[in-house]
Amino acid sequence: MTQLAIHPVTATFGAEITGVDLAEGVDDDVLGALRSAVYEHQVVFLPGQAGLGDDGQFDLMMRLGTPYIHPLGRAAGLTEAKVEHIVDDADHPPYQDRWHTDVSWDTTPPALGSLRAIEMPEHGGDTLWSSMYAAWDGLSEELRARLSGLECRHGLGDGEAFKSKAGEDLYHQANAMYPDTRHPLAGVHPVTGRTYLYANRQFTSEIVGLTAAESTALLGFLIDHAVQPRFCLRRKWTVGDLCIWDERSTQHVAMADHFPARREMARVAVGDPGVG
Repeated sequence: MTQLAIHPVTATFGAEITGVDLAEGVDDDVLGALRSAVYEHQVVFLPGQAGLGDDGQFDLMMRLGTPYIHPLGRAAGLTEAKVEHIVDDADHPPYQDRWHTDVSWDTTPPALGSLRAIEMPEHGGDTLWSSMYAAWDGLSEELRARLSGLECRHGLGDGEAFKSKAGEDLYHQANAMYPDTRHPLAGVHPVTGRTYLYANRQFTSEIVGLTAAESTALLGFLIDHAVQPRFCLRRKWTVGDLCIWDERSTQHVAMADHFPARREMARVAVGDPGVG
């Protein structure tokens, strides 16, 4: 049986996995070990997977979860999940350069995300992740107690990125479908049972039940706290790298420092098994 070699990349979270060529296919045992590694380390990198291709990445992720269609795709009438290509170049400026948790404004956000590096600039274009387990654990016991039970409101926000990529009409249509989504500020992970901080700069607008001033002050503190360097890792991509991460317990940001040089990534997200 193939043995995965798992190498932690920081003292807090993240790991690189070697010893497997995903293009050759993986059996259920290897798949189970990969799934366990994702939930244990939150973010895993598998270098040297250039042969995987779109179909291979899609099939692998469908074995790890259920098909997930982005709300903008649903608003456009999309009924089947697919591989999305994120292309940044002179005509398509980068738009993922703010800390966020993918689609936290959805009623049922994705469980796992994946990116495969197809074309990378000579310099720049790194991605950073932050551990929301570490961010939660880094708060005082008293503050954690006060935050438990609170909910945050999530939405598309100003939607500049969505408008530029999908158009204003589709943005407004999606915003009408998902105008006011609320999630616990202290999430409890259904797989690990650990508590994570669930608030991000891009999509979280307020803490429900607080005054506007209270919400602004506390949410601002939590958002800044969540992305301290001690909670983060940074990845310099190489063509063929595949990354799979736990969406719930992380935030990420893609550096836009390579613009206007070209950068292309293939993305597939999935929901929890049994959740469409």
